[in-house]
Amino acid sequence: MSKSQTQHAREVVDAFKQKLSKSGVEHVGQKHFDELQLLIESAIDSAVFLELERVADQVSSLAHQIRHNAETFDS
Repeated sequence: MSKSQTQHAREVVDAFKQKLSKSGVEHVGQKHFDELQLLIESAIDSAVFLELERVADQVSSLAHQIRHNAETFDS
C-alpha cells in the first residue's frame, strides 16, 4: 500500500472521528478505529488493483493492435 493510500485512509478515519461525540470516540476505541483504517486501506488497494488490471488490459490490446498494424503495413 502506498503512503498516500495509508494517509488517505487515516484522514477518512479522522474525519469520521470528528463527526462523533467525545463519548462516541471513547466508546468505539482506538483498536476499532485502527481496524476501520485497515478496512479502508484494503478497499482502496482493491480499487487500485482493479483499475491497474483494466489499464494493463487496454495496454495489451493496444500493443496487439500496433503489432498487427505493423505486420500488415503495406509500404
